[in-house]
Amino acid sequence: MNPQTLDEKIAASFGELTIDKALVRELKIREKRTIPSFVEEWLISRFQSPEKSHQQVYQDITDFMSKHLPAKGEKEKIKYRLHSGESVVLLDRFEVRIDIKKGESLLTIPCIDERNASISSEVLENNQSLLEGGQWGAGRLFVRPDGKHNVIELVEFHPMQSGKVNLENLVKAREQFTTREWIYLLLRTMGYEPAAYTDEEQNNLLLRLLPLIQNNLNMMELAPKGTGKSFIFSNLSRHVWLNSGGALTNAQLFKNLNTKEIGLLGKHDLLVLDEGQSISFKGADDIHAKFKDYLESGHYTISNDKITSECGLMILANIELYDGQPRQLDYIRHLPEMFHDSALMDRFHGIIAGWKIPRFTTDSAAQGFGIKADVFGEYLHQLRTVSHTEFPFGQVPDLRIKDMRDAKAVKRLATALSKLLLLNPEHSDYEAYVLNPAMELRARVRTQLAELDPHEFEGKINVQY
Repeated sequence: MNPQTLDEKIAASFGELTIDKALVRELKIREKRTIPSFVEEWLISRFQSPEKSHQQVYQDITDFMSKHLPAKGEKEKIKYRLHSGESVVLLDRFEVRIDIKKGESLLTIPCIDERNASISSEVLENNQSLLEGGQWGAGRLFVRPDGKHNVIELVEFHPMQSGKVNLENLVKAREQFTTREWIYLLLRTMGYEPAAYTDEEQNNLLLRLLPLIQNNLNMMELAPKGTGKSFIFSNLSRHVWLNSGGALTNAQLFKNLNTKEIGLLGKHDLLVLDEGQSISFKGADDIHAKFKDYLESGHYTISNDKITSECGLMILANIELYDGQPRQLDYIRHLPEMFHDSALMDRFHGIIAGWKIPRFTTDSAAQGFGIKADVFGEYLHQLRTVSHTEFPFGQVPDLRIKDMRDAKAVKRLATALSKLLLLNPEHSDYEAYVLNPAMELRARVRTQLAELDPHEFEGKINVQY
């Protein structure tokens, strides 16, 4: 399918839910401020109109951001304006946490380093997404007295991302596309140009979406530098938290016992640990034990609290290649020692062969229409918990796999692929696009288990016929 025909088909099927990804790249809004793609596309959709030139759209957006999205060095100016009695509208990722002991709703405003602001009960009641790991939007702030002190309060909020989207329309649109054409649409939406990749490369790129669409899916992608491993995780969905290297603590991951704040694994759809080869953990033994518990069961215990979550874990790491393949058979050794434990490794459902994905270049970037990133992020989020009556995909046939963890992993991966591609077992494309890729993802985990502990693990999945 040529790009123009693909553009026409995407626009006809999704209408106002689409955006020209090439225009987004051309305007380069994110070079002005560090914002996710879904915010960038929201701004372009808001200010774009047929009578405006690209330069005018750019100017309008940058003027808007200069006024409402302060640079790092401007936070004290914003505080001064608030202190002087001015009402200020800011664009930011606002987040609310509840302190039950004190009976308070505490608001975080990152761009001014504020963690203990207030929020009106009406605004919180109408925007409960602020309690779900944060929400980008335009918030009106002012300072009011609170006893002997002043407090910043959020009195108005307009989210910058889509709310609930209509899954029935997604099912109807899918009927207009072949499986390969649907993959083209997904790649465009992710920011890739399908024509720049072979079919195999396209299929591997899509696998990055799986932990966004399926609860408690734990994966890894090991690849050389420059393949764009982390891009979609920081730009497609507000429900993802990307941690780029550095040391992580028990309090950050699970729960802070001093503030009672739930950790990253309890607040998001997906926790992504980027630069996995260099990440470190403070209190590694305790974190190791909690990881094993959580990745197996979906819950962990802190003090007397048992916390349940649907958050998946994604590890991204760089590895060295030789002749297009990992230099070592036990390429898992590139990760910190914690992940050399076969019992922990067995709890990961799949490994993406990032070495089969080429470096991202200017030719690889999307050249036409795709679904808006904020809309697509909400599609993925809703599909994690949707019922079969509302969305009749995600079906998996009876798998005659001997090992229980292998069977569980393949089923979970196949469920995610079925929902992503809207393919059920009765479809002729199911085996090639759903079942086989799910088996291959888990098979790579098996090869690493055999390298780590050859006396206990075979290097392949045992399928019973």
